[in-house]
Amino acid sequence: MMVATSQPDEVLEPVAAWARSRSDVFGLAVAGSWARGAARPDSDIDLVLLVSNPQAFRHDAGWLADIGWSTERVVDWHDAEYGTAWSRHVRLEPPCELEFTFCAPSWAQTCPVDPGTFAAVSGGCRVLLDKAGLFEGLLTATSP
Repeated sequence: MMVATSQPDEVLEPVAAWARSRSDVFGLAVAGSWARGAARPDSDIDLVLLVSNPQAFRHDAGWLADIGWSTERVVDWHDAEYGTAWSRHVRLEPPCELEFTFCAPSWAQTCPVDPGTFAAVSGGCRVLLDKAGLFEGLLTATSP
């Protein structure tokens, strides 16, 4: 897997604009190595989306075409299941890989914070969109 982008914001801005335009997307965050500033050339960009109906995105692949990519184009994707969340791993050309993880708003609950959620955000989390304040509450609850 190869990200090969030194400018992740060029890839993230169209995704954030798409998320802002959707009433069913409540939050968007970058997690993992890109969020904590430790990405390597082979690191993918991990995105967490809080959405009203995660399975709706799984059954309708058209949302990928709705993202206003500038020079990137989708060349391949596959899905993975993570219990209450699922991910679409997307490979773009020029080379870049993103993992879109779709979660219900309850994924960000804070009483108590789910151990998997805690692991995901404590390993680095940069909020790009937080319409309902769910990420704000989660980051407050998980900060040391």
